[in-house]
Amino acid sequence: MPNPAVPTFLYGAADEEGRSLDAMRRELGYFKPNFSGNQWAGGPKSKFLPLKPDKGPAHAVQAKGVVVIGATRWVDNYNIPIFSTDFATVRQIAKRVSGRGGGLPSVQSMALAHGESVIEVACNLLDPNRVGGEQVQLEVERLAGEEGLVVGKGYYTDLSQEKIIERYLKLGYQGG
Repeated sequence: MPNPAVPTFLYGAADEEGRSLDAMRRELGYFKPNFSGNQWAGGPKSKFLPLKPDKGPAHAVQAKGVVVIGATRWVDNYNIPIFSTDFATVRQIAKRVSGRGGGLPSVQSMALAHGESVIEVACNLLDPNRVGGEQVQLEVERLAGEEGLVVGKGYYTDLSQEKIIERYLKLGYQGG
C-alpha cells in the first residue's frame, strides 16, 4: 500500500490488535464538548497526533484530517430524541444506557444536541441481534422518566440490518 498523504488508522479486524473505533476516536480527541459544552466536536486540535498512524504522516493537517479504516461486524445506529435542553442530564442518561456505563451490553451511546430543544441519545448497536433499537428505546424511556423528561420515538439513521436483508431477499438474486 502506498503511503497516503494523510494519517491513516486501522481498527477492528483491519488492525492487528483489534483496536476499537471508539477507543481510537477518544485517543485522537473526538467526543469532547465544544466551547458551549453541549455539542460534540471531533478531531485532533493540533497537528501532532497522540497516536502513531498505521500509514501516512505522523501529523495531521486540519484541512485534510485523518482517515480511519476498519472491518467490524454489523452495527446499527439508533437515535432517540429527548425533549429537553438539560444537556448534563441527557448526557448521564446516555452514559447509563451504554455498556461502558454499566447499561445495556454492546451499546455505545452519547448525547448530541439536535436543534433548539431536543437532545438525542445517539447509539451504536454493536450486536443488534442481542440488543436492538426497541430495547434501547425502552431503557432510555425508563431512565428519562426517572428525570421527568419526555422521550420521542427513536429512529435508525440508516436501514437496519434486518431491513437491508429483507430488501436484498426481495430482489430475488439468483447467484451462480
